Amino acid sequence: MSRFLSLIALVLAAPLCLRADPFVPYLDGKPPEILREIQVTTAVPDNIALRHVVFRSRDNCEIFAVIATPKTPGNHPGMLVLHGGGGSAEEEKAMAWAQRGYIAVAPDLPGIANPDKLKETKGPWNKLKYGEGRWLATPDVSASVIFDAVLSAMKSLYLLRSQTDVDTTRIGVVGISWGGYMTTMVCGLAGDQVKAGFAVFGCGFYDLTAQANTTMAKMTDDAERARWLRDLDAGRRAPGIKAAFFTAGAANDFFYYPRAVQATLDAIPGEKNHLYAPNANHKIPLPGGTVFPSTKGAAPFKPTAFQPFPTPSGSKANWLAMEVPFFDYYLSGIGQPLPKVSVEKSSDPLLASFKVTTSQPLVKAEVYWAKANPDVMKREWLPLPATKTGNDRYEAKLPAEATTWFAVVSDGRPVTVSGDLMEITSH
Repeated sequence: MSRFLSLIALVLAAPLCLRADPFVPYLDGKPPEILREIQVTTAVPDNIALRHVVFRSRDNCEIFAVIATPKTPGNHPGMLVLHGGGGSAEEEKAMAWAQRGYIAVAPDLPGIANPDKLKETKGPWNKLKYGEGRWLATPDVSASVIFDAVLSAMKSLYLLRSQTDVDTTRIGVVGISWGGYMTTMVCGLAGDQVKAGFAVFGCGFYDLTAQANTTMAKMTDDAERARWLRDLDAGRRAPGIKAAFFTAGAANDFFYYPRAVQATLDAIPGEKNHLYAPNANHKIPLPGGTVFPSTKGAAPFKPTAFQPFPTPSGSKANWLAMEVPFFDYYLSGIGQPLPKVSVEKSSDPLLASFKVTTSQPLVKAEVYWAKANPDVMKREWLPLPATKTGNDRYEAKLPAEATTWFAVVSDGRPVTVSGDLMEITSH
């Protein structure tokens, strides 16, 4: 083992009792101080209320957030909505969740947001260009703007949990890309304060992503890099996740490589599920993904006790269509669980065998395989139909040149899930 890897292993292995976790002084579970309210000029649907607030995350750091609340009485599930890289507070998505009956909070995430878009969020990051200040951990990780992004998200979680009509036993977190990383991080730090999390593209184990050989490689101090990974990498926080967790990954993603997604999943001790979208980069062109069902010709909406409002749909309301059935099941008790794919052991390394646990009929079951290719983005995933062999078990015979495979199944809601990423080590 090299000196660098030995040092990384030593620092990461240090138990919490022997070191100070830099987040501990800030993560007290208390709602942040509201510094001021901003007048809302957005057009707001009649069935929800909208607030714009600015809160303090730490000294000299002010964070803007949107709070969207249904006007119907009673306890509501809560949703924390985390934007992706270059974005800002996701007002439209917060309002869409509120129209479904959720209380939603959507903050700016400094260090992830584009500083040019931050009007009310103020701190040392305002003087930086987008992307600057992330890969720092000296004298500790509080020097990194990602530390402030995490604080913003965690304080927003406390803000959400403090809302008068929120049911704190039914809290969800959703985010995309850097916001997906933040979703993983928040769920890991918050433990049982979150019931369900859904990360779109984002994951942990940044040393297994495209960043390993690009921006993170600029951290030439071995100890600094080790501190960053230990405290700011969401994968190292994944063992703390208590929520039911879903990760949606693109198998040819330019940023979050499948092996990083799989490593994050492997680190989560509890209930988890996922999908890999073959031949896709930062998109999920699968049923329930970034392609939304058409509403043309749909029956007129009829309100019910569980669904008092029309359900907003499309990319302005969600990043993936299947976020809705996922959270409705875990947070509102509506509908059925998502299918779950379990890979079956086989003495034949070229036999892709798996079991599907599902409450809904499947409309497709396939296996995608690829030849060896160190360039993740250029790896070609080829489909094979999976044959049902009974008792919800499926299999497909892989060609001799296959080195990697995963199963993909879809139901009619539409929802798509995958099995684990499987590496073929010998034939």
